[in-house]
Amino acid sequence: MSVYRAENIRLTEDVRPELAEICLPGPDEGVLGQYARMRPQLDAFHAFDKAHIVMLAEEGLIEREGARAMLSELRRMEAGDMVATRAATAEHMHSGEAILTAALGKDVAGTMHLGRSSGDLLAVSYRLTLRARLLAVVAQLDAVRRATLDLARRHVDTVMPGCTHLQHAQPESFGHYLLSWASAFDRDAERIRQFYARLNLSPAGAAILNGSEFALDRDRVAAFLGFDGLALNTRDAVWGRDIEIEAQAVMTILAGDFNRFAEDLMLWSAPEFGFVETADGFCGTSSIMPQKKNPNALECLKGVVATTTGFLMSTIMVHKSPSTVPVFDWVRSMSDAWRCYDEVAGGLRLMAAVLGDLTVHGERMEAASARHWSTATDLAAAIVRHADIPWRAAHQITGMTVRLAINAGHTPETLPSALVDEAARQLIDRALSIPQGVIDDALDPRRSVARQRLPGGPARARVEDALAGHEAALVNDLKWYGDTNAKIAVAADLLEGAIDHLLVG
Repeated sequence: MSVYRAENIRLTEDVRPELAEICLPGPDEGVLGQYARMRPQLDAFHAFDKAHIVMLAEEGLIEREGARAMLSELRRMEAGDMVATRAATAEHMHSGEAILTAALGKDVAGTMHLGRSSGDLLAVSYRLTLRARLLAVVAQLDAVRRATLDLARRHVDTVMPGCTHLQHAQPESFGHYLLSWASAFDRDAERIRQFYARLNLSPAGAAILNGSEFALDRDRVAAFLGFDGLALNTRDAVWGRDIEIEAQAVMTILAGDFNRFAEDLMLWSAPEFGFVETADGFCGTSSIMPQKKNPNALECLKGVVATTTGFLMSTIMVHKSPSTVPVFDWVRSMSDAWRCYDEVAGGLRLMAAVLGDLTVHGERMEAASARHWSTATDLAAAIVRHADIPWRAAHQITGMTVRLAINAGHTPETLPSALVDEAARQLIDRALSIPQGVIDDALDPRRSVARQRLPGGPARARVEDALAGHEAALVNDLKWYGDTNAKIAVAADLLEGAIDHLLVG
C-alpha cells in the first residue's frame, strides 16, 4: 500500500503489481538494474527530506519533538545502506515518509509532507542528482583537457599532414591539431558551467503548481541543499522542462566532440597511416586472426554519442506534450537518462587514459606531409611575392604546375623551376624565373608550418601562445570545480549543523 494512496480515499484498490513493477516509476531491477526504482535520486530525496523537516520545525509549522524523532530515524538509516533501505520500500520519492511512518506512526511522519508535493520532490531530486552527475563529468573532462594539453606540448614541432575531404590539404603540427580539440573541450566546459548556473536553483517549496499557503522558507531549504538561489516561478520550477533538454544537448555536444577525436585517432592507427598507436591494453585481437590489433577503446568512445543522442531524442519526445501532462513518462525517461551521464563520464575517463599512453609516430607523419603536394598553397604565395602577379593567377599557375609535375613523375622534392615557367607561359604567356631555392623553400612542409604565424596558427610561437591560454582556462575551471564542490560541502555541513541544533534543543 502506498504511503499516501490508501483504499477508499479516492481509489478502491491498491496499486496492482503489474503497474508497480512495470511503470511506477519503472521498470524494475530486472530491466534497469542500478538505475531502477529511482536509485540515482534516492540520496537527493533523503537530503530534501531532512532539509524540509528542519525548515518546518524552525518555522514552527511542525512540532519540534516530532521533527527530532524523524531526523533521528533518518540518521539511523544513514548508519546502514540508506539507498538500499529506501529502494526496498518501492515508494521512491515518498520512501522517507514510508519508512518514518513504519517507525514512528502516521501522526508523526504524516507531518513531514506539509507544503510539499511529488512535483517538487521530483524536481529537487532531479536537479540535485544531475548536479552531482555533471560535476562527475566535469572532473573527467578536465582530465581529458589535461591529457590533451600535455600531449600537444610534446608535439609542438611534430609536422603532420592536414586534411580536408580526407585529402591532403596543408601541413600542420600535431600539437596544433590537438589544440583544436582543446578548444572544443574548453567550450564544452564553458557550456557546462553556464548550464550549471541555470540548473542549480531550488524548486523546493514550489509543490506542484502554486507553492503553498504555509509560510515555508524556500531560501532556507535552498541553502541547506547547496542551491545558488530559487527557481522562482512555482509553476516553471516544477514543469519547466527545457533544463532537461539542455542537459542532454550539452552531453550530446560533448560526446560528439570526443567521438570525432576518437574517429581521427582510429583512422590514423590503421596501418595505411600508422600515425598513432594506442597501448595494447586499450586494444583487442581476433578470435580467428591472431595478428589483429583492434583499437577497441577508440571504438567504444565512438559509441557514446549514440547513447547521448538517443536519450536527447527521448527527452525531447517526452516533453513535446502539453506542459503539465508528462509525469510518469518523464519519471521513466529520467530513469533512463542517468545512464547517459554515467556513460559520458566513463567515456571521458577512457579518453584521458588513451591519450596519456598514446604512441605518436612523428616520423611517419612528417614523411606523409611531404607527399601529395600539400604545400602548393605556399608555392602560390611565393609566386605572388616574387613575380608580383595577382593571387588568382598564381593559384592557377601553381595548379597547372602540379598537374605537369605529376604527369612528368616529379614529387615536391624534385620540382624544377622550369615546370613553373612552363605553366606560367601557358597561362600568362611569360616565364616567372622564380629561383629554385625559393621553390624548394615554399614546398618544404616544416618551413610551411613555421610560416603560419597568424594568431591561432600552427607556427611554434602561436601554438605556445595557445597552450598558455588553454592552460589558464583549465586552471580557472579547476578552481571553479573545487569552489563548487566546497560550496556544496558547506551546505551539507549547514544542514547537519541545523539537525544537531534541533536534536539537542
